[in-house]
Amino acid sequence: MPPRERFERIDGILRVAAPAKINLDLYVGPRRADGYHPVDSVVAKVTLYDDLLLRGRLDGEITLRVDGADGGPVEQNLALRAARRLAEETDTPFGADIHLTKAIPPGRGLGGGSSDAAASLAGLARLWRVELPAGRLAELAAELGSDVPLFLGTPTARITGRGERLQPVAVHPFVAVLHLPDITCSTPEVYRRFDDLPPSGHAADDRDLRAMGRRPPSRWRRGLRNDLTAAACADDDEFRRLFEQLTDCVGEDLAVTGSGSALFVLCDDEDEAAEMMRRLPDGLPGRTVLVSGSVS
Repeated sequence: MPPRERFERIDGILRVAAPAKINLDLYVGPRRADGYHPVDSVVAKVTLYDDLLLRGRLDGEITLRVDGADGGPVEQNLALRAARRLAEETDTPFGADIHLTKAIPPGRGLGGGSSDAAASLAGLARLWRVELPAGRLAELAAELGSDVPLFLGTPTARITGRGERLQPVAVHPFVAVLHLPDITCSTPEVYRRFDDLPPSGHAADDRDLRAMGRRPPSRWRRGLRNDLTAAACADDDEFRRLFEQLTDCVGEDLAVTGSGSALFVLCDDEDEAAEMMRRLPDGLPGRTVLVSGSVS
């Protein structure tokens, strides 16, 4: 799937693309006194999108309609919360009708809800023509969730702290075979299981960021680590069996994004990705797609 333009105007409606993300790696530290785990991860936005259609209103009302994957109760939806927070911050007299079409399934570690929130903030700031001081939009994003500022930034970034600290990094262009299982993983449960397991012994300093930027993925993908993989497998036997099955079929180390359950393998180009796809078994539950990085 080729990258889409972030913004597109169609007959008075602003269309905003909200991309998914994958964690190329993920190092997790022990739980801190505030209950959070420090993380260190290289994250890439990829060409799997939710779609927001924004139509302005003059009466200040903000509505949300959601189609596609189940995004949960509307009042708790991050896109709606982001819109209301921006309206409150800017004291705008305007409102909006938001139509969100979800293709990024929740509970797979793809950041769809956070991406929707960032798209809502960025799109409505443009639609309402509001101006915020430099960095303020990112601060509003951080109020909504640790992952939200990521989706306002560069195509790939190294995230640290709770995930709120971003450093742009270069990653070599790639195509990924991304499997979206019917299984969902609960992030709180996976982290609870992580706390019960012995430390992985992996160190973020072991990664070679220079290689990730200069060399194709086949040269460094075997070194990728996600400290939550063992916890996700320990928490759900069905997920563990799927992970082991696909790893055997593909013949490469599969990677887990976030706390799961989406699985991926990075490829140098579409030809290699097509070969990886052919190795997957027939009748695999869920959906498998090809995505690429370098997404704005």
